[in-house]
Amino acid sequence: MPEQQQTLTIQQALDLAVQHHTAGRLPEAENIYQQILQTDPDQPVALHLLGVIAHQVGKNDTAVDLIARALALKPDLAEAHSNLGLALQDLGKSEDAIASYRKALALKPDYAEAHSNLALRSRTLASWRMP
Repeated sequence: MPEQQQTLTIQQALDLAVQHHTAGRLPEAENIYQQILQTDPDQPVALHLLGVIAHQVGKNDTAVDLIARALALKPDLAEAHSNLGLALQDLGKSEDAIASYRKALALKPDYAEAHSNLALRSRTLASWRMP
């Protein structure tokens, strides 16, 4: 009898990928996000989280591209705006990063991580401008 292959829904695959991602198993998570995108190239959560992995491994240009694609498809993802800010910040684009954090907060005013990122970036930017 041939082995039956289990087919996951996109949501189940995302849940599994997030479990790997949260546990630090980035290659496993990345593989699942890529598989999701082969099935649905416009899946905004997979694009966003693949961008997060790119940022985590220092590929910030790729991170910006992937997260921007996710936001073009689903502009109300507050977490994606905040993560875009992190990647922009690491590329030295502080003002763009601040704008991304502010977009995240406009969508989700109680988003603590975006508040923290904005405060840190604004303070650093202000100190750079001091004579």
